Amino acid sequence: MTSRKRVSIFEGADDVAHDASWTARSLIAAAFLSVCVLLTALSATASVKRAESARAAEAAVANEAELVADLAKYLANETAATRKSFEGPKLRPAKSTTAVVAEKGAADDLIDFDFSEITRAHMDAEERACLAQAIYYEARSESRIGQLAVADVVLNRVASPAFPNSVCGVVYQGSERLRGCQFTFTCDGSMARRLNKRKWAQSEELAGAILAGLRVPVSRNATHYHANYVSPPWAQRLTPTATIGTHKFYRVPSRTVVADAVPAAM
Repeated sequence: MTSRKRVSIFEGADDVAHDASWTARSLIAAAFLSVCVLLTALSATASVKRAESARAAEAAVANEAELVADLAKYLANETAATRKSFEGPKLRPAKSTTAVVAEKGAADDLIDFDFSEITRAHMDAEERACLAQAIYYEARSESRIGQLAVADVVLNRVASPAFPNSVCGVVYQGSERLRGCQFTFTCDGSMARRLNKRKWAQSEELAGAILAGLRVPVSRNATHYHANYVSPPWAQRLTPTATIGTHKFYRVPSRTVVADAVPAAM
């Protein structure tokens, strides 16, 4: 009698289960490998960004260090000049008002008085106020060097033939137009807001000191600047000179005609 081998239906099921398990493991391994590749790529990208950030930080530190060095040199020269002036011959004390009147008479003093001095003093007060406004509205949140840089730009423009020859003329140039003012605060309604009394007093004090001779050329002959969060098209035509705080400063290229390089507005 011939014996027949019985084949269980579970043997076929085991083979199918084995194949499915192998396929699943293969898919998991492939997915794991893909994740590893993705993580490696992300890590490389992050490393590149960190390196770029580090280089940018180093450049910013180097620029600030150079500005501080320029300021230190300027202050050292001013200190030496002041010390030299102290070493000069002492002047005799000025006569009191009572002594002058007793000697010449009050009427003669009144006749001989130069009233143009009063006009000049009034003009100086206006120039100081205009410079203080530029410092306050453009850089009141900046460091003292940042405020000096903005004031330096105003005075560089006064000295340039391409701009008005007074501080108030420079600051308010184009303010009569809705668009085209050189300093935005003169035509955007900023001056209607309430002043911060402490910062305004500081701006007035700094403006007076600058006009009295305490000028620090930290902007490096810049005649233009803009905030670092905007990119005005006119900046491409000018030469960068410094980045101080939140402002980037520029000057007219030496081979460019000044009138051609001046933009319509700051």
